[in-house]
This record gives sequence, C-alpha cells and structure tokens, in this order.
Amino acid sequence: MEELLLGPIVGGLTSQSAYLWGRADGPGTLHAWLGSKPDLSDAQLAATSLPLVAESGFAGVAPLSGLTPSTHYRYALTLSSQPPTPDQAPFPRFTTFPPGRERESFAFAFGSCFRPEDENGGQIFRALDRLRQSENLRFILMTGDQIYADAYQYNGIDKIACDLDEYRRVYAYTWSRPPLRRLLANLPAFMTLDDHEVDDDWRWQDDARRWANIPWWDQVQRWRAGRPPQERYLPLKRVQDALQAYWEHQGMHSPHFELPPAVDVAGQYALPENDPGSLAYTFNYGAAAFFVLDTRTMRMRNRRQRSMLGKGQWKALEAWLLRVKDAYPVKFLVTSCALLFNMWLDIPRDRWSGFPEERDRLLNFLAANGIEDVYLLAGDLHSAHAIRAELYGPQGRSLPLWEFCSTPFEQEPSTLTRRTYMAPRVGVIKGQELVFTVAEHNFGVVRVDYSEEGKPRVSFEIYGTQGDLLAHTEA
Repeated sequence: MEELLLGPIVGGLTSQSAYLWGRADGPGTLHAWLGSKPDLSDAQLAATSLPLVAESGFAGVAPLSGLTPSTHYRYALTLSSQPPTPDQAPFPRFTTFPPGRERESFAFAFGSCFRPEDENGGQIFRALDRLRQSENLRFILMTGDQIYADAYQYNGIDKIACDLDEYRRVYAYTWSRPPLRRLLANLPAFMTLDDHEVDDDWRWQDDARRWANIPWWDQVQRWRAGRPPQERYLPLKRVQDALQAYWEHQGMHSPHFELPPAVDVAGQYALPENDPGSLAYTFNYGAAAFFVLDTRTMRMRNRRQRSMLGKGQWKALEAWLLRVKDAYPVKFLVTSCALLFNMWLDIPRDRWSGFPEERDRLLNFLAANGIEDVYLLAGDLHSAHAIRAELYGPQGRSLPLWEFCSTPFEQEPSTLTRRTYMAPRVGVIKGQELVFTVAEHNFGVVRVDYSEEGKPRVSFEIYGTQGDLLAHTEA
C-alpha cells in the first residue's frame, strides 16, 4: 500500500482555488477531500490528481477550484478513493484569500536557508507554527535554499547530489522533518529557489544555457577533500536533474507563472536552448500584489556578459510594475538574494551587487515611473535585516523603498554581513539606512494593516528559534 512520502502542502492559493501537493512512495492518484467540520465527517471529494508516475517522482497536485473567498476549509489528501474517517482527526486546514482587491489586514511569514543539522532539525518551525495559530498568519514565503543538495555532511545522502534520484532523496530527507511537515500542512506556502537547490553559487556561462559552473574555490575545496570528479563540476544534465526535482517539489504547486518554462507532456523540465521561460510568478492577497522573482535559472556570467533575470522576465516584471502601480497600495518583490544590502567583501558577487546593471535598472525603473509602496523581501545572507531607502522620483518626489530580509531558518548564522555592509552607490538612491541586523536563526513576519484611511501600515518583525521577538520596525 503506497503512502504519502511528503506533504500535504497547500500551494497556489487564491480566493477561489488551490493546489494540494503530495509525493507518494509509489504510483497512485491523489484524492483531495474538503469539509468544514474538524473531524471531516462532512468530507466531499473535491479533486484528484493526474496519475502519479515514476517520471515525476510520484509527485503531483490535486487542483481545487470553485472555492469560496475568505472561507476556512478542513481537508485531507489521500491515495485512497475512500473518504477519510473521523478517527484520523485532527485534519489540517487552510483559509482562502479575500476576493478581488479587498483591503483586508493580514500577516504572513517568510524566510530561507533550511539545512537541518540532523534528523531532529527544524525546531524553528515549531515556533512558527505556534505563531501561525496565535497570530493567524495567512501564508509563508520560502525564498530559497529549501534544500542543500551540495551539503553532503547534512543532506541525508552523504554526498553531493549529482543525479535526479539523489536530488529527490535530499528533498525526502530535508522535508520529512516533522515540524516542517506539520507547518506546511496548515500554512499555505509560496516557494522560489536559490542556489543550493542545484549547487553552491552556480550560474550559466552562456546565454543559450548549455554550460554551467560553480566557483573555482568550490572545485578546489572538493578536490582537496577527495570528492569524486562528478561532484566537482556542473554538467548540463545535473542542472536539468536539479531543476526537475525543483519542479516536482516546488514548481508544480506554484501559482500563475508570468512566462512558464518548458515542461514536456511527461512532466519533465525540458530546458530547451534559448527558452525565455522562467520560474517567476505573481499572486495577490486582496489589495497586496506579489511578484516572486526567479533570480537563478536565467543567471549568466562570462567575460563579456552578465545577466540575472533574462529578457522575458524583465519584460514581465516591468509590465507588472506598471499594472499594479496605482491598482494596489502595497507591492512586494520577492527575491532570493538581497538587492539593497551591498557588501564590500562579496567575493562570489552572487547577489544583485554582482549584477549592478540590472540592480540599477530596477531602481531606475521604480524612480522614473514614480512607483512607491514597494517592499523587497529577501533571503540568502544567513543574517536578517531591515533597510530603509528613498529614491528620487518624478517632480522631486521622494519614493520610500524598504528591504526586509529573513534568513536562516537553520544554517550557520553570519556575523560578518553586518561588518561588511555598505550602501550601493546608485545615483537614483537619495538616502539609505540599515535599520537593524540579526545574526541568529530566525523567521520574519510582515504585517499589513488597512485599519486607517490612506496608506496601509506595513511592519516587519524577526523571531528566533523559541518564538522570541528579536527585532522589529514599522515602515
């Protein structure tokens, strides 16, 4: 009898729809049951998945539709065609988003960089789950490094992942931590990747995306550690396998892709030459609009060229910014790596500071078009921070811009980031202030309050492993 190996996860949530994701340990079909009673004695079959097959790692989604906005649902995701029984209670729950552009106050969590130290890892998610219940958090943004495929001491397979089966095994080990599974069953998730879903600081060497590499110092370190050749280099097939595993675990339950990447009829991440598609997507929560950037799969650097987002994603991003400029009073740009947190000791040049033309392009676009009330949500640095900046807008207006960063969930915190911080030198930035940094395991909470007339109030809080408030600020 097959069982769920991972999940359930509520993904792609809107006011009327959602994806229920799961990965089984063999072939089958996912059945999504919905009800309103805690014991699901009123359960009705609401959706089924496509057959779960080996080609997609026995992962799939049951797509829910026709849901009612702002409504609580109890659910079960099973491999059986028989409804769940009350003795299996308690069942997880989720709440659909408000309709249209309704100005409903809300709070959500976000963070990145989960590398459990051992099988008892993930304790911070217990604290996050307690806060979810007491503060009614509506969803979580996981902004990258949901696994560390290259951390052979911690990834559960005792080697650097080099093929599709090994990447899948790393997901199975990392995501099976009980606190994380319980949290994601009850807190809808929106995810994007950073580098460690593939390999450390990886990037393409050509714009056709035929050749990829990792930094030379990683190669040397692995050679000195006696790692085999296949762990020291990054051939195209390994990237394709890593992105396929990403698609199976994170991509397939994401919401609306702005320019979808090529996935063939068998559910395989095709990665055709010169494909303009990316993993960038958008969603809305009432009067708040979100654009989740793909800062990795189009990233390319060689001696003559460097780019991060790719032409297709840039076109989609700029069109989205103009579309939401006046229609939504709050705009969030979700980026796996920091944009305003510049570091004078950033040797890998792996953040936006390593692609200054694109960083400046985004800042100049916001300034030239007078787009305000924009908040950047970032991860990666292993140190949380809040940054306040002002841009020169049209007719001498000052445009406030904030960057909130939460990281790491569980990884070695960095005290170096604070000491190497420097504001980026961009002519359109009128002023910038580093409000705080926190070098501890943490998760972030953003609150959007529409209770007063005029502009909504946005605040940012950082919590530690025990759920203690470490820092906060109000924009």
